[in-house]
Amino acid sequence: MIVGEIIDISFTQLTCEARDLNNVPTPGRFIKFELDDYTVVGCVTRYDIGSISEGGYPRALWKSPEEIRKQYPQIDQILKGYFKCVVIGYIVNEKFVVCLPDKSIRLHSLVELANQKEILLATQNGLFLNSVLKAKDIDIIEVVPWMLFFAYLARGKDYYYIEQMGKSLNAYLKYDLNLLEPVIERLENLIMTVQEG
Repeated sequence: MIVGEIIDISFTQLTCEARDLNNVPTPGRFIKFELDDYTVVGCVTRYDIGSISEGGYPRALWKSPEEIRKQYPQIDQILKGYFKCVVIGYIVNEKFVVCLPDKSIRLHSLVELANQKEILLATQNGLFLNSVLKAKDIDIIEVVPWMLFFAYLARGKDYYYIEQMGKSLNAYLKYDLNLLEPVIERLENLIMTVQEG
């Protein structure tokens, strides 16, 4: 299912316009798009929803979502959702390569959510974490727990995987407990939600 279209490219980072205002991919979600014979995989790092007018800001309407849709059917034309992604690598011949493709990424490429197999390939070792940690303006305390959580779910809730990635993450963060602890706490909270449910 298509979730967006690439509208800006800045080396390793992409900005996409969301297809559906109510289904903007959230941070930590793995996305993909096709580039010739490659499937490029990335991770959503932030999202924004706002007015399309320059400098405009949506105002409160004080209505339920149903009332808003009925009274303002054009709302999807004046509000837009955007999400930013970091490219973590690409799949070619059933193998995941942790680097940028050797082809330029194209504007207006259609973006989809990555499937389980693609997530498994992209997250088989800790190198994908480094791609996100080295990117500019990333809130790693918000993004990384979700990335690891989605990789954990793709593996059928394999906690051993989380332990291994925790070791990689610790090394990438240069053993900085001030950064590591909040990431681990959030990840543990996410894992508890699926264990209880």
